[in-house]
Formats: sequence, structure tokens, C-alpha cells
Amino acid sequence: MTDSTLIFNETDCIGRVSAVDTSRVLIDVDDPNLLTRIGVGNLIAVKGSTEQEYLIGLTERITRALREEMIEEEEDDIDEVPLSSVPDDLIRIVLVGTFRTVDGDRSNVFKRGADSSPQIDRECYFIQGGNLQRFMGLLGASIDEKKQFVLGRYIVDRSAVAIANGDKFFQRHASILGSTGSGKSWTVALILERANQLSYPNIVVLDMHGEYTPLTKKESGFATGFKIAGPGDLDKPSQNIIFLPYWLLNREEMLSMLLDRTDQNAPNQASRFTLHVRELKEDTLKTEGKLEVCKTFTVDSPIPYSSAELVTRLNDDNTRKVSRGV
Repeated sequence: MTDSTLIFNETDCIGRVSAVDTSRVLIDVDDPNLLTRIGVGNLIAVKGSTEQEYLIGLTERITRALREEMIEEEEDDIDEVPLSSVPDDLIRIVLVGTFRTVDGDRSNVFKRGADSSPQIDRECYFIQGGNLQRFMGLLGASIDEKKQFVLGRYIVDRSAVAIANGDKFFQRHASILGSTGSGKSWTVALILERANQLSYPNIVVLDMHGEYTPLTKKESGFATGFKIAGPGDLDKPSQNIIFLPYWLLNREEMLSMLLDRTDQNAPNQASRFTLHVRELKEDTLKTEGKLEVCKTFTVDSPIPYSSAELVTRLNDDNTRKVSRGV
């Protein structure tokens, strides 16, 4: 018999399904004491269509409303009807996955997405304690040991370690948000340090403000730092200097180095510059047989072209005599 990762008892039952709306489920809470231990972000398991299936939901909203209910009295000659305040506790969750104790020839399988919609009046359980630790461990157990990337610990249970697939983590978009001084830079530094422990880390960091320079130090760092070449690096460049080709610059960046915007002829000069650069890039594409790219490229597209030829054309524009018609 397969040992289930999720083992619930009566004290874990939070309530029953009262409403279902696509991926969101409303739970009518039976245990008001257990409700006080649940917060937004906690996990709830909803009994599925079989004994081996649970739908896993993330707590999204918790509400309590009071309603008046008549108290039954044994005396029949009372003048007033006694009322009592009774709480109506509701939890709204959003379904994020499906857990099965047995799934074909596999056991204790979790997959993203809900395979079915929960039925009304199905039991709902609070995932806590040992259940939470085993469930979180299950999420990382399927990841190859060489690819396991430790993110930290779950707030809902500090004993449960959050593990992600390092290969997939760095192939997706992510953002680290927070106010000034909240620790964004420290978080990124920690991510880089832990990523270095992966078997094949291959990460490029664009450090615009030099915050992560300590990670490149020989005595304590593990990364290799490079710097874009500046005017002072032209004579004797060090090994960590990177020279970028001029054709990576866009139109505005090139014009900022060549054009005097105060000149009354600046608009005409910019127009001629743009025309020549576009023609030279188009010549490169045709020479390389990139005819499909010719249909969609712009003057800002990173396409190599001859700077010497550009200078020749600009000099020709500057010295050519143009006759005006009378």
C-alpha cells in the first residue's frame, strides 16, 4: 500500500465547498478556531473526485461576517425572542494544482492545474505541520539533484525548504520588487551565490552601478567581471575590457557623438547620416544573402557596416557642390 504524502485527520478539516467559480472555490468554514491560524498564501487541500485525489488551492481571501440567530429556549411564556451573534466564516482559494496518491504506476504526484472542479460539500483541509513539510519536499524531490536551486524557506513554515529547478528558473522572466533598503541587492547577490553551486551555472549579469563587484574579487568572489571599454582603455586595455563594435549603437547614440545639435544644418546632417547608414546596412544584408531580413530591418538594427565607407559618403556630402535652379 502506498503511503500518502498528505495524511489528514478531523482536526485538519477547515470546512466544506460552498461555491465554485472556474478556478476559484469558496469554502464555508466549520471550525472558527482553525480559521484564526490560516492566512493569505496558505495551502488548502480540497477532496477530489476520488479517494486518491486532492485539488490544491492557495488562500486568496478570508472573511468573517456576523449574523443573528434565534436561541431556542425551553420556556414558552417569554416576551422577547433571544438572539445570538453567529459568525459566518468564508475562505476563498484559487486552485493551483492536483495531488494524487496514486497516478498510474507512480505515487504521490503533484501537477500544476486542476484536473477537475471540486464538488459542492466536499471536505477541505488545512495543509500544515508534517503535511506541509512533506508536500513542499515533494515539489523539490522530482528535480535532479544537480539542478536543485535553493531559494530559501517558506514563510508559512520555516522548516520547509523552497527548491526550484535551476535550469528552468533562469530561463524564465522574474522580478524582485521592494522599496529602497528592503534588500533587493542582497537578494540578487544571494541568488547568484547559490546559482554558483549548480553544476553548470552560466549567467550574465549587467551590473550598471557596480553593486556586485565584490563577487568578482579573487580572494572572496567566484565570478568573472568585465567592463565596457572607455577612452582610458584604448592604449593598454586589460584582459577584462570588452570592446563593443560601433554598429551595435543605434542611430541616436551615433549622432550624439558626431552631430552638433546647435548647428542650423543639424537636421539635414542627421537625415543624410540616417540615409547612408541604412543603405550600408542593407548592402551588408544583400551581400550575406539575408534578403528576408531586408524587408523588416531598421536603421537601429544591429547589422555590421563599414565605418570607412560611411565617412567617405559624409565627406562627399560635405564637399559636393550643388547647383541651384533659377
